[in-house]
Amino acid sequence: METEDKFKIGFWTLLAIVINAQLGASIFLLPSKLASFGPHAILGWIVGGIGAIFIAMIFAFLCLESTKTGGPHVYAQMVFGDKIGFFVTWLYWCGTWVCNPILISTSIDYLEQVIGPVSVITRFILEISIVLSLTALNIRGIKWAGMLESIMVVIKMLPLILVPILTITSIDKANFSTGAVITPTTSSSLFTVIISSSIIAFWGFVGLEEGGSTADSVINPKKNVPLAIILGTSFVALISLINTVSIFGVIPCEQLKDMSAPFAVVLGKLLGGTYDKIIGILTFIMCYGSLNAWILFSGKLAQTAAEEKMFPLMFKKVNVNKSPYIALSIAALGTIIVLAVLEFSPYKNALSDFLDMSVVMYIVLYLMAVVSYLFFIYKKKEFSPVRLLVAILAFLFCMTMLVCSNPKDFLAVVIILLFSLPVYFTVRKNIK
Repeated sequence: METEDKFKIGFWTLLAIVINAQLGASIFLLPSKLASFGPHAILGWIVGGIGAIFIAMIFAFLCLESTKTGGPHVYAQMVFGDKIGFFVTWLYWCGTWVCNPILISTSIDYLEQVIGPVSVITRFILEISIVLSLTALNIRGIKWAGMLESIMVVIKMLPLILVPILTITSIDKANFSTGAVITPTTSSSLFTVIISSSIIAFWGFVGLEEGGSTADSVINPKKNVPLAIILGTSFVALISLINTVSIFGVIPCEQLKDMSAPFAVVLGKLLGGTYDKIIGILTFIMCYGSLNAWILFSGKLAQTAAEEKMFPLMFKKVNVNKSPYIALSIAALGTIIVLAVLEFSPYKNALSDFLDMSVVMYIVLYLMAVVSYLFFIYKKKEFSPVRLLVAILAFLFCMTMLVCSNPKDFLAVVIILLFSLPVYFTVRKNIK
């Protein structure tokens, strides 16, 4: 047992992974994205945060009550069988690396606060360097990647603590007046503004289930995984809300909506000097850590799927450090391809639209987890009324987000599922 545990991580490292997965580029990117909805976006963030906590509780319940632990793919397979399980697993695995360009792009935005604007080619080279360096780190093994997570959480807290403290005396209440709403949302109903902003805000919680996806690499997963998921998501919801309110209070929405690095701008404005550059460096490091968390469990997810014969067997090959090097390399290649498409796209809003598609993709996955839990307790015939209520609220949250989403935001889900068909035909003999 001790020999096996030396390759595994404990509760605090797992909690760091869960927090880093969510508290990455999102918190440093979303204030600008939400500013176009005006101060009512704060209500959208609260709605998104509450919905995320409900979903986190569902994953905790599933981990406690089921015989298996993991992401939404595990429970979809357990409840609906291998065929549905394959497509959910494929969508989930692709989501772990398809969405990485958003993190990488944000990290470069903050790095440019330090080194100045760079050309598209230089930017692309920097992005590739980030992908390859973190892939190499994870190929060295989960313990190395886990150590980086713990360090990153400590570094990450610095600006997230500084901003609320330093902005207390500088908050302008006028920035929260209803008159500060930005067009085109001025002609929208309050409900539409809140729901639309909550969909974007939910990006800040994508990855909340990540602790379950690395459960086989965790010491005492039945205890540590659900606790890390709920505590990590609750912490992210609280610290994100406090920082967003602080940013909104210092910078008017009309100005904020056009900023690519709001945290650096705010601290530069309050402290002067080179503090904006210091925050730019720290934020770059934080995004780097968040990306590490995604790469970490991308490899473990593909490895587990291959071990269960849901993916081609090459995905389960590991090196001497027990790292799934082939799965990690394929994910890195896919990330670089997506980066190339986004960076060299003539479409101005390509990254923004890609963010919306990514959010919808994960809401679909989380909806599958919620539906799986509802079927699970129905078959079990024994359940807690409180847990049933949480499941119903989580279901209503996911459905509301999807119904109110733009139809084009489902494009990524459709494309990824189409690309899954060739893989499905190669492994279908193993699928019941």
